[in-house]
Amino acid sequence: MTQFSNRASSDKHADAHSAPPLLRYASVDPEARLSLPSGSFTTPALSSSLLGAIALMLGTYVPSFIFRHSEIGEVLWKYLTAFDRIPILIMFFSCWSVSILVIKSFKIVAQRKAFEIHFAPDDPEWSIARSNAMQVVEAIESKVQGVEGFMYLNRVTSVLRAVRNVGRVGDIDEMLQSRADNEELQIDGGYVPVKGFIWAIPVLGFIGTVLGLTEAIGRFGGVLGAQGSDLKTITTQLTQVIGGLDTAFVTTGEGLVAALGIHLFLTFLRRADDRFMDDCRAQCSRHVTSRVRVGTNEN
Repeated sequence: MTQFSNRASSDKHADAHSAPPLLRYASVDPEARLSLPSGSFTTPALSSSLLGAIALMLGTYVPSFIFRHSEIGEVLWKYLTAFDRIPILIMFFSCWSVSILVIKSFKIVAQRKAFEIHFAPDDPEWSIARSNAMQVVEAIESKVQGVEGFMYLNRVTSVLRAVRNVGRVGDIDEMLQSRADNEELQIDGGYVPVKGFIWAIPVLGFIGTVLGLTEAIGRFGGVLGAQGSDLKTITTQLTQVIGGLDTAFVTTGEGLVAALGIHLFLTFLRRADDRFMDDCRAQCSRHVTSRVRVGTNEN
Protein backbone atom coordinates (compact mmCIF):
# COMPACT_ATOMS: atom_id res chain seq x y z
CA MET A 1 0.00 0.00 0.00
CA THR A 2 1.41 3.37 -1.05
CA GLN A 3 1.34 6.09 1.59
CA PHE A 4 2.98 9.45 2.24
CA SER A 5 6.47 9.16 3.62
CA ASN A 6 6.88 11.24 6.78
CA ARG A 7 9.74 13.33 5.41
CA ALA A 8 8.15 13.98 2.03
CA SER A 9 4.89 14.78 3.72
CA SER A 10 6.49 17.26 6.11
CA ASP A 11 8.35 18.96 3.23
CA LYS A 12 5.17 19.27 1.20
CA HIS A 13 3.30 20.46 4.26
CA ALA A 14 5.88 23.20 4.88
CA ASP A 15 5.81 24.27 1.24
CA ALA A 16 2.01 24.33 1.28
CA HIS A 17 1.94 26.59 4.31
CA SER A 18 4.39 28.99 2.68
CA ALA A 19 2.30 29.18 -0.51
CA PRO A 20 -0.88 31.28 -0.65
CA PRO A 21 -4.19 29.37 -0.58
CA LEU A 22 -5.56 28.32 -3.94
CA LEU A 23 -9.12 29.06 -2.86
CA ARG A 24 -10.49 31.57 -0.38
CA TYR A 25 -14.08 31.42 0.80
CA ALA A 26 -14.11 35.17 1.40
CA SER A 27 -13.11 35.76 -2.22
CA VAL A 28 -15.71 33.59 -3.96
CA ASP A 29 -18.81 33.67 -1.76
CA PRO A 30 -21.02 36.61 -2.82
CA GLU A 31 -22.06 37.50 0.72
CA ALA A 32 -18.57 37.18 2.20
CA ARG A 33 -17.10 39.33 -0.59
CA LEU A 34 -19.43 42.16 0.41
CA SER A 35 -18.75 41.63 4.14
CA LEU A 36 -22.38 40.64 4.68
CA PRO A 37 -23.63 37.85 6.94
CA SER A 38 -23.05 34.62 5.04
CA GLY A 39 -25.50 31.73 5.07
CA SER A 40 -24.38 28.13 5.13
CA PHE A 41 -23.27 26.61 1.83
CA THR A 42 -25.81 27.53 -0.90
CA THR A 43 -28.36 29.10 1.44
CA PRO A 44 -28.23 32.91 1.70
CA ALA A 45 -28.58 34.68 5.03
CA LEU A 46 -32.00 36.30 5.38
CA SER A 47 -30.44 39.59 6.44
CA SER A 48 -28.27 39.71 3.31
CA SER A 49 -31.18 38.85 1.04
CA LEU A 50 -33.29 41.52 2.78
CA LEU A 51 -30.65 44.12 1.96
CA GLY A 52 -30.72 42.87 -1.62
CA ALA A 53 -34.51 43.23 -1.67
CA ILE A 54 -34.26 46.82 -0.43
CA ALA A 55 -31.70 47.56 -3.15
CA LEU A 56 -34.04 46.10 -5.80
CA MET A 57 -36.95 48.13 -4.43
CA LEU A 58 -34.90 51.32 -4.59
CA GLY A 59 -33.74 50.45 -8.09
CA THR A 60 -37.37 50.07 -9.14
CA TYR A 61 -39.14 52.87 -7.31
CA VAL A 62 -36.57 55.67 -7.45
CA PRO A 63 -36.43 55.85 -11.29
CA SER A 64 -40.20 55.43 -11.43
CA PHE A 65 -40.64 58.33 -9.03
CA ILE A 66 -38.23 60.53 -10.96
CA PHE A 67 -39.97 59.93 -14.29
CA ARG A 68 -43.52 59.71 -12.93
CA HIS A 69 -44.58 62.83 -14.85
CA SER A 70 -43.70 61.33 -18.23
CA GLU A 71 -46.27 59.37 -20.19
CA ILE A 72 -44.77 55.95 -19.53
CA GLY A 73 -43.56 56.88 -16.05
CA GLU A 74 -47.05 57.92 -14.99
CA VAL A 75 -48.49 54.55 -15.96
CA LEU A 76 -45.62 52.66 -14.33
CA TRP A 77 -45.87 54.68 -11.12
CA LYS A 78 -49.61 54.04 -11.00
CA TYR A 79 -49.23 50.27 -11.28
CA LEU A 80 -46.44 50.27 -8.69
CA THR A 81 -48.13 52.37 -6.02
CA ALA A 82 -51.88 52.74 -6.62
CA PHE A 83 -54.69 50.24 -6.04
CA ASP A 84 -54.79 50.56 -2.24
CA ARG A 85 -50.96 50.21 -2.08
CA ILE A 86 -51.24 46.44 -2.60
CA PRO A 87 -48.62 46.50 -5.44
CA ILE A 88 -46.02 47.85 -3.01
CA LEU A 89 -46.35 44.76 -0.82
CA ILE A 90 -46.35 42.48 -3.87
CA MET A 91 -43.20 44.17 -5.16
CA PHE A 92 -41.47 43.92 -1.77
CA PHE A 93 -42.01 40.17 -1.41
CA SER A 94 -41.15 39.66 -5.07
CA CYS A 95 -37.88 41.56 -4.69
CA TRP A 96 -37.03 39.61 -1.55
CA SER A 97 -37.67 36.32 -3.35
CA VAL A 98 -35.57 37.36 -6.34
CA SER A 99 -32.80 38.52 -4.02
CA ILE A 100 -32.70 35.14 -2.26
CA LEU A 101 -32.62 33.22 -5.54
CA VAL A 102 -30.00 35.43 -7.20
CA ILE A 103 -27.67 35.21 -4.20
CA LYS A 104 -28.24 31.46 -4.05
CA SER A 105 -27.30 31.10 -7.72
CA PHE A 106 -23.98 32.86 -7.09
CA LYS A 107 -23.37 30.74 -4.00
CA ILE A 108 -23.86 27.54 -6.02
CA VAL A 109 -21.20 28.74 -8.48
CA ALA A 110 -18.88 29.52 -5.56
CA GLN A 111 -19.44 26.11 -3.97
CA ARG A 112 -18.55 24.35 -7.21
CA LYS A 113 -15.07 25.88 -7.13
CA ALA A 114 -14.22 23.44 -4.33
CA PHE A 115 -14.30 20.62 -6.89
CA GLU A 116 -11.17 22.13 -8.46
CA ILE A 117 -9.12 21.39 -5.33
CA HIS A 118 -7.24 18.10 -5.75
CA PHE A 119 -6.04 16.56 -2.52
CA ALA A 120 -5.31 13.04 -3.76
CA PRO A 121 -2.37 12.06 -6.00
CA ASP A 122 -3.07 10.68 -9.45
CA ASP A 123 -1.41 7.41 -8.45
CA PRO A 124 -4.19 4.77 -8.49
CA GLU A 125 -2.33 2.82 -5.79
CA TRP A 126 -2.43 5.70 -3.33
CA SER A 127 -4.91 5.28 -0.51
CA ILE A 128 -6.18 7.00 2.62
CA ALA A 129 -5.46 5.21 5.88
CA ARG A 130 -5.37 6.03 9.56
CA SER A 131 -1.70 6.94 9.26
CA ASN A 132 -2.11 9.65 6.61
CA ALA A 133 -5.73 10.83 6.97
CA MET A 134 -4.73 13.91 8.98
CA GLN A 135 -2.02 14.71 6.44
CA VAL A 136 -4.72 14.83 3.77
CA VAL A 137 -6.80 17.14 5.98
CA GLU A 138 -3.81 19.42 6.50
CA ALA A 139 -3.13 19.43 2.76
CA ILE A 140 -6.71 20.55 2.08
CA GLU A 141 -6.58 23.24 4.75
CA SER A 142 -3.29 24.55 3.36
CA LYS A 143 -4.85 24.95 -0.09
CA VAL A 144 -8.18 26.39 1.01
CA GLN A 145 -8.93 29.24 3.38
CA GLY A 146 -12.32 28.76 5.00
CA VAL A 147 -12.75 25.03 4.41
CA GLU A 148 -15.83 24.94 6.63
CA GLY A 149 -17.64 27.22 4.19
CA PHE A 150 -17.48 24.72 1.32
CA MET A 151 -19.93 21.84 1.56
CA TYR A 152 -17.76 19.34 -0.31
CA LEU A 153 -14.47 20.05 1.47
CA ASN A 154 -16.12 20.41 4.87
CA ARG A 155 -17.74 17.00 4.41
CA VAL A 156 -14.44 15.41 3.34
CA THR A 157 -12.33 16.86 6.16
CA SER A 158 -14.94 16.05 8.81
CA VAL A 159 -15.04 12.41 7.75
CA LEU A 160 -11.27 12.09 7.40
CA ARG A 161 -10.80 13.32 10.96
CA ALA A 162 -12.90 10.36 12.07
CA VAL A 163 -11.02 7.71 10.04
CA ARG A 164 -9.02 6.59 13.08
CA ASN A 165 -12.28 5.75 14.88
CA VAL A 166 -13.80 3.48 12.23
CA GLY A 167 -13.18 -0.17 11.56
CA ARG A 168 -14.37 -0.64 7.99
CA VAL A 169 -14.80 1.26 4.75
CA GLY A 170 -18.57 0.92 5.01
CA ASP A 171 -18.49 3.14 8.09
CA ILE A 172 -16.89 5.92 6.06
CA ASP A 173 -19.54 5.61 3.38
CA GLU A 174 -22.30 5.70 5.99
CA MET A 175 -20.81 8.83 7.55
CA LEU A 176 -20.61 10.54 4.17
CA GLN A 177 -24.18 9.58 3.32
CA SER A 178 -25.42 10.75 6.72
CA ARG A 179 -23.74 14.13 6.37
CA ALA A 180 -25.05 14.43 2.81
CA ASP A 181 -28.61 13.74 3.96
CA ASN A 182 -28.36 16.29 6.78
CA GLU A 183 -26.89 18.95 4.51
CA GLU A 184 -29.55 18.36 1.87
CA LEU A 185 -32.24 18.84 4.50
CA GLN A 186 -30.51 22.07 5.48
CA ILE A 187 -30.47 23.20 1.85
CA ASP A 188 -34.17 22.35 1.52
CA GLY A 189 -34.87 24.55 4.52
CA GLY A 190 -33.32 27.47 2.67
CA TYR A 191 -36.17 27.39 0.17
CA VAL A 192 -38.86 27.80 2.84
CA PRO A 193 -38.91 31.65 2.79
CA VAL A 194 -39.26 31.75 -1.00
CA LYS A 195 -42.02 29.15 -0.95
CA GLY A 196 -43.78 31.21 1.70
CA PHE A 197 -43.49 34.35 -0.43
CA ILE A 198 -44.81 32.48 -3.49
CA TRP A 199 -47.87 31.63 -1.41
CA ALA A 200 -48.23 35.12 0.06
CA ILE A 201 -47.92 37.13 -3.17
CA PRO A 202 -51.11 35.81 -4.85
CA VAL A 203 -52.93 36.10 -1.53
CA LEU A 204 -52.05 39.81 -1.49
CA GLY A 205 -53.48 40.03 -4.99
CA PHE A 206 -56.70 38.40 -3.84
CA ILE A 207 -56.88 40.79 -0.89
CA GLY A 208 -56.72 43.59 -3.45
CA THR A 209 -59.54 41.85 -5.29
CA VAL A 210 -61.70 41.83 -2.17
CA LEU A 211 -60.96 45.48 -1.45
CA GLY A 212 -61.60 46.49 -5.05
CA LEU A 213 -64.88 44.59 -5.32
CA THR A 214 -66.03 45.95 -1.98
CA GLU A 215 -65.28 49.47 -3.15
CA ALA A 216 -66.97 48.90 -6.52
CA ILE A 217 -70.11 47.40 -5.00
CA GLY A 218 -70.37 50.25 -2.50
CA ARG A 219 -70.10 52.85 -5.23
CA PHE A 220 -72.50 50.97 -7.47
CA GLY A 221 -75.03 51.03 -4.67
CA GLY A 222 -74.61 54.78 -4.56
CA VAL A 223 -75.33 54.99 -8.28
CA LEU A 224 -78.51 52.96 -7.92
CA GLY A 225 -79.62 55.07 -4.98
CA ALA A 226 -79.07 58.35 -6.77
CA GLN A 227 -82.34 60.05 -7.64
CA GLY A 228 -82.82 62.89 -10.03
CA SER A 229 -79.22 62.75 -11.21
CA ASP A 230 -78.42 63.71 -14.74
CA LEU A 231 -76.55 61.48 -17.18
CA LYS A 232 -73.22 63.19 -16.57
CA THR A 233 -73.40 62.58 -12.82
CA ILE A 234 -74.33 58.93 -13.29
CA THR A 235 -71.47 58.49 -15.77
CA THR A 236 -69.01 59.96 -13.28
CA GLN A 237 -70.23 57.64 -10.55
CA LEU A 238 -69.99 54.62 -12.85
CA THR A 239 -66.41 55.60 -13.64
CA GLN A 240 -65.64 55.39 -9.93
CA VAL A 241 -67.22 51.93 -9.86
CA ILE A 242 -64.92 50.85 -12.68
CA GLY A 243 -61.99 52.19 -10.67
CA GLY A 244 -62.83 49.73 -7.90
CA LEU A 245 -62.99 46.89 -10.42
CA ASP A 246 -59.63 48.04 -11.77
CA THR A 247 -58.11 47.58 -8.32
CA ALA A 248 -59.69 44.13 -8.05
CA PHE A 249 -58.32 42.76 -11.31
CA VAL A 250 -54.97 44.56 -11.51
CA THR A 251 -53.75 43.45 -8.08
CA THR A 252 -54.78 39.86 -8.79
CA GLY A 253 -52.97 39.93 -12.11
CA GLU A 254 -49.83 41.43 -10.60
CA GLY A 255 -49.78 38.86 -7.82
CA LEU A 256 -50.27 35.89 -10.15
CA VAL A 257 -47.66 37.06 -12.67
CA ALA A 258 -45.10 37.74 -9.93
CA ALA A 259 -45.71 34.37 -8.26
CA LEU A 260 -45.45 32.55 -11.60
CA GLY A 261 -42.13 34.19 -12.48
CA ILE A 262 -40.62 33.50 -9.06
CA HIS A 263 -41.84 29.89 -9.12
CA LEU A 264 -40.20 29.28 -12.52
CA PHE A 265 -36.95 30.85 -11.28
CA LEU A 266 -37.12 28.65 -8.18
CA THR A 267 -37.70 25.52 -10.28
CA PHE A 268 -34.65 26.05 -12.50
CA LEU A 269 -32.44 27.03 -9.57
CA ARG A 270 -33.55 24.00 -7.58
CA ARG A 271 -32.36 21.79 -10.42
CA ALA A 272 -28.93 23.45 -10.27
CA ASP A 273 -28.85 22.95 -6.49
CA ASP A 274 -29.78 19.28 -6.84
CA ARG A 275 -27.07 18.74 -9.46
CA PHE A 276 -24.52 20.32 -7.16
CA MET A 277 -25.50 18.07 -4.24
CA ASP A 278 -25.40 15.00 -6.51
CA ASP A 279 -21.93 16.02 -7.68
CA CYS A 280 -20.85 16.37 -4.05
CA ARG A 281 -21.90 12.79 -3.39
CA ALA A 282 -20.10 11.59 -6.53
CA GLN A 283 -16.88 13.44 -5.68
CA CYS A 284 -16.88 12.06 -2.13
CA SER A 285 -17.39 8.55 -3.44
CA ARG A 286 -14.64 8.90 -6.05
CA HIS A 287 -11.97 10.62 -3.97
CA VAL A 288 -12.68 9.37 -0.45
CA THR A 289 -14.74 6.19 -0.20
CA SER A 290 -12.93 4.43 -3.05
CA ARG A 291 -9.50 5.30 -1.62
CA VAL A 292 -9.99 4.61 2.08
CA ARG A 293 -8.24 1.52 3.42
CA VAL A 294 -9.00 0.75 7.05
CA GLY A 295 -9.34 -2.42 9.04
CA THR A 296 -7.20 -5.36 9.92
CA ASN A 297 -5.46 -5.47 6.54
CA GLU A 298 -4.15 -1.91 6.77
CA ASN A 299 -0.38 -1.67 6.54
